[in-house]
Amino acid sequence: MGNWDLAIALDRSNPEPLYLQLVKALEEGIRHGRFKPGDALPGTRALAELLGVNRNTTLAAYKELEAEGWIEVAPDRGTFVARKLPFVLEVPAGISAQDSASWKRATPRSEPFFQPGAPALESFQLIPDTTDLRLAPTEAIHRAYGRVLKLHPERLLQPGWDPRGLLDLRNSLGKMLRDMRGLSVEAGNLLLTRGLMSTLNLVSRVLFAPGDAVAIENPGMFRVAEAFRSAGARLFAVPVDTRGLNVEALEALLIQEPIRLLYLSASPQHPTQVTLDPARRKRLLELSRVHGFRILEGDPGLGFHREKNPSLPLASEDLHGRVLYFSSFEQILAPGLQVGFLAGEASLIKALAQQRQLVDWPGNLVQEATIEETLRDGEIVRHLRRLRKLTDERRETMVDRLLLHLHPAISVRNPREGLSLWIRVAEDVPLEAWTERCLAHGVVFYPGALYDLHRQSLPFISLGFAAHDLDEQNEACSRMALALKEARAKRA
Repeated sequence: MGNWDLAIALDRSNPEPLYLQLVKALEEGIRHGRFKPGDALPGTRALAELLGVNRNTTLAAYKELEAEGWIEVAPDRGTFVARKLPFVLEVPAGISAQDSASWKRATPRSEPFFQPGAPALESFQLIPDTTDLRLAPTEAIHRAYGRVLKLHPERLLQPGWDPRGLLDLRNSLGKMLRDMRGLSVEAGNLLLTRGLMSTLNLVSRVLFAPGDAVAIENPGMFRVAEAFRSAGARLFAVPVDTRGLNVEALEALLIQEPIRLLYLSASPQHPTQVTLDPARRKRLLELSRVHGFRILEGDPGLGFHREKNPSLPLASEDLHGRVLYFSSFEQILAPGLQVGFLAGEASLIKALAQQRQLVDWPGNLVQEATIEETLRDGEIVRHLRRLRKLTDERRETMVDRLLLHLHPAISVRNPREGLSLWIRVAEDVPLEAWTERCLAHGVVFYPGALYDLHRQSLPFISLGFAAHDLDEQNEACSRMALALKEARAKRA
């Protein structure tokens, strides 16, 4: 890494000699951690030129610092901050920048912003809604990235930007959603984002204000609840049963609270994988129109639905522009690409785009163009077909492995679509202890309590299957069985 020009302020109106000011500035910098032991310092000639002083000034300052033990001069190598300083560094705790590695450790599930922690070596990350990154079309993405930069550098590297996102990608995305998800959308009904949390940030800015009532399906996506709670929403849980969101419970809530927004995932519901009953779908859209609340519908498993007779989003039946639909390319491509999208009626998309100008200027045209390139040349379609076939196979094998190793401690229904399983745990299973022992054996999944709005205990776990092949699934389930045996022995 190249060296930056060193910024040191000298006050020429101060009667104190400049060399002493320089001594004090460098000493303070070392004391406070700006310059660390072993850091290289500019030579006296280069420093004099940077500061606009006579070289004798920097020579005198360095001699003083060397005499006091702050710096070391190595012939033919340069000048360095002394590795053994004349005092012990005492950085105030309030400004300490040491990396405690806290982001590598699991966050307690009682905390609002949960994360499972960094995976251990040879661990099995059975995280819901994740695919096998080993299968990501990296070569195709790399080629597309090079092509768009070579062919359109001026257009993509300057902020001549439509806040709704790249038009070409929105056109391609519109066709994809019309064909695959039954949505009647054109480019003007679409807004590109940087993924889930970026999407929720925009929604929070437009569809409700701090203090407004927002209804959330329960159990439901905990990231949504985290984002809306941090934006100041008053959250109300609407239960989910075997027929999807309990619309009757929502009607009772509407009598008490003027709901501004309802969040749900109806195709299928996440995490339970149930499908919203047709009669409830119709009633829900009617309630939204009569009571004036919007519906935000998430589709986390975009692309991983049944090829024949799939369950379609609620937005596909919306005739009055009440539903705002969102998803992303995370599952189809990779989470790190961070390109999501919102689909809704044009005036709402315009309002969201205006907010995007405030939080995401100037967007990410290069990344959007790269995805458009892979869509246009058919690579994403081919990749999704391969991935969907493999995912269907892995869903079947994971259900088989779970029942082989863990029945009757668990019961699981094969949902035939999506990227996760909602697994019921028997009453005699010490769920908390079992989860902890699984972590110790390198198996990570999400406990059901994580999906409850108030983090109440639920006799379920949510488990992903698509990221691992049959041998890996078998090993993971074997470890889960061993962990359960240990948890039960500890309780006994």
